[in-house]
Amino acid sequence: MKKLSKGIGIWQIINSSLVTDIIASAGFEITIFDLEHGLHTPETIQNCLYAANSSGSLLTIARIPTHEYQYIVQVIDTGIDGLLFPHVETKEQLDKIINLTFLYPDGNKSFSPFISRFKFGLDKKNKNNPLLGILIESKLGMKNLDLLLSNPKVDFVYFGAYDLSMEINKNGSIFDPEIIDNLKKLISTAKRFDKKIFAIYRNDNELKILFNLGVDYPIASVDTSNLVNKLREENLKYLELKSKIDS
Repeated sequence: MKKLSKGIGIWQIINSSLVTDIIASAGFEITIFDLEHGLHTPETIQNCLYAANSSGSLLTIARIPTHEYQYIVQVIDTGIDGLLFPHVETKEQLDKIINLTFLYPDGNKSFSPFISRFKFGLDKKNKNNPLLGILIESKLGMKNLDLLLSNPKVDFVYFGAYDLSMEINKNGSIFDPEIIDNLKKLISTAKRFDKKIFAIYRNDNELKILFNLGVDYPIASVDTSNLVNKLREENLKYLELKSKIDS
């Protein structure tokens, strides 16, 4: 199983294996398939995984939309490297997630060897569980950081700046000083319990802030955002040049 270290990641909303291949070709270490806000299904994730695995180095994570069994088991069985659960706030929620995610004896996830994760029956001895990540994106989640991140089954934590900003009336200002103070607290706690830290950025200045704070995996926004911004930039260049020529 691939392991977490440090690198750059991106959210993948577009449910195309071609996009996954492009992300891998660009040298990214992680892609996060988004089942909560994106267009992915277990089937599209399976297809994207084939593209990721052909690259040999791209680590794959899926954000699950809910803490319910039917969403979890099918995604795990694709062979995904890790799962990221949203809105984790309490020990009870985390215990449920672990129980549904891990095979016995760590949990009670059902087992079938005849799936992609186990080479369709050829790798029955492989009982590796996926990496487990939790999204901290609320005041209650921040309050319970020690309780949540001290659990040895948790491998990484994602700082959910957008949802937290809405809850504390910052409305999307994800690098507001109060948001940064929360991120610093999360980083300090995560490092104390040896958890990897993920956080989003949107420009060079924000990336520098995350580097200086010690974030392990800066997340370069979202595939759709990067695409529309690049295309808009090209269109503005064209319009500017056209205006000069026409005048």
